[in-house]
Amino acid sequence: MQTLLAGVVLTLIAALGTVPAAGHAAAVLDPTDESQDFRFPGADTIALHDGSGQYITYGASAHGRNVPYAVSGSGDEVGTSPVIAGDAMPGGGGAWVEPGSGIWTPGAWYHVKDGVGRYYLFYTATRRDDDGRKCVGVARSQNPFGGFVAEDDPIACPDKGNRWALDADVTAGPEGAVWMTWRDGQRAEGQESALSVMMLKFNGNGTVDRNSDPVVILRSDNLAWAKYRDTSGVTVIENPSALYHNGSWYLFYSGNSWSENYYSTGIAFCGDRIDDGLCSPMPGPNRAWFSYSGPAAHLPDDLRRYGLPGNRRGPGAMDVYRARDGKPWVTWNYLADDGSGRRSRTGRLVITGSGAAADFKVQL
Repeated sequence: MQTLLAGVVLTLIAALGTVPAAGHAAAVLDPTDESQDFRFPGADTIALHDGSGQYITYGASAHGRNVPYAVSGSGDEVGTSPVIAGDAMPGGGGAWVEPGSGIWTPGAWYHVKDGVGRYYLFYTATRRDDDGRKCVGVARSQNPFGGFVAEDDPIACPDKGNRWALDADVTAGPEGAVWMTWRDGQRAEGQESALSVMMLKFNGNGTVDRNSDPVVILRSDNLAWAKYRDTSGVTVIENPSALYHNGSWYLFYSGNSWSENYYSTGIAFCGDRIDDGLCSPMPGPNRAWFSYSGPAAHLPDDLRRYGLPGNRRGPGAMDVYRARDGKPWVTWNYLADDGSGRRSRTGRLVITGSGAAADFKVQL
């Protein structure tokens, strides 16, 4: 019976466009089981630099914590954990943030400057006395579990209309350059969403400045899957996360309404420079890369490409990063079946091919 069950599970995974990693099939007997996943949304994962060999995953405000976090994994295995180990920012996002407004989608980064290693959170919060406007702030600490000091002003905050800045993520590129991507309301036009990138400068005192002008790298208007049955008026793309791999840049991002099954993950090819104009959606503007496939309401097959392990509803906010051995992993959100909101799951990112012809799948 156990062999038969394992065969059924592997058949399910293969049907979703995924293949179990060697030596890991026994670790996930049922990829539909949500009980071992992170119990918060907006997750970003980085390696701990405390000698433990583990990883820390930060989430958006949930379960009474401003920035809940979980610790998991060992060595080159990122792992997962349902245990919320603490609150990284119990005091909130700093003087510019509306008290009690919560923290969205913290993007985590570790950087060494002048021999001092610091953990950074690039987080979204509501700006004080600004009609609910969301902006991106930066906080730093030498302790990944707390003690974060927020900068006095946000690093990205629109000044036109009711536009927002949100969902910042940070990644490294060639020659040690560090880049931030985010949903950039300042440069969006009409009913579209825009995703932008800029280079960052880390100062000796731990503060962070812009090191280049923002450049829009993706706009949402021609993405059919991002506007499918969405009546909000704005075609939403968000949660950009960039990856430099074998000489090429790729942009992972979410689209559609986060509270619906149609919320999905797209990938775009950006060439050999991340700041050289618009990236090209893969495999084209009409299809999401990773999406829920039913049996409940879902994107039609001609608007989606692959599923993800477990086929959970509304897979988005996919963050891409590297384990200690340099291999790429992802953490993404989904709608929990028990009605508790969004949870997060982690897996290996498997890349075959190169350039605009590269293919991406995820394994547990």
